[in-house]
Amino acid sequence: MGSRVMHSIINNEIASRMKIEDKAAFLLGGIAPDAVSPKDLSHFYKGNTDEYTRRIDYKSFLNKYRSKSHSPYILGYYTHLISDHVWLTGFYLPWLKNRMEKDEEIFTRYHNDFRLCNAKLSEHYGQVRFEMKNVNVPNLDEVSADQVSAFIPYVLKDFEYDKRDAEKPLEVFTFQQIIGYVETSVELGAAELKKLSIVKN
Repeated sequence: MGSRVMHSIINNEIASRMKIEDKAAFLLGGIAPDAVSPKDLSHFYKGNTDEYTRRIDYKSFLNKYRSKSHSPYILGYYTHLISDHVWLTGFYLPWLKNRMEKDEEIFTRYHNDFRLCNAKLSEHYGQVRFEMKNVNVPNLDEVSADQVSAFIPYVLKDFEYDKRDAEKPLEVFTFQQIIGYVETSVELGAAELKKLSIVKN
């Protein structure tokens, strides 16, 4: 799945494009699904990876919380699931799963690439600012407000990087792939939000 920095940047870009008024709540919703472990429930997974039927049922999340779907926090959570759907169907199932299963070193290189991408993406898009003050974070069945609050320092730490990392080459991915993932996730997330009459477009 996308990294915490990737999700933060994706939702920050969507918030700007869609003129989300309560950006702070939208950004917190955008990291919420990763605030718990394991992530099966928080990501609304269906199917399994062995049969290549694994998917993220992001529509069922929206249906479950339909009564709260006006909430920027819920919408941020929704677009997080959408961007993980893009990663799952565009990266993980088509080739990354196979490579990690066949070559043990790929897993280590994959996580090192994510660390380098934190630096590269931060340089490319800039820092994302998070706020908890005056943000109404709802307690969802899958993730509590306290879990999200406790998770924020880990997200902020990911934006701390050595500038030299921004110049180091990736080993598993290309940076153009990662930019393409971010921008596709922004476009798909924005397109899904436009289908809802509760956001400006």
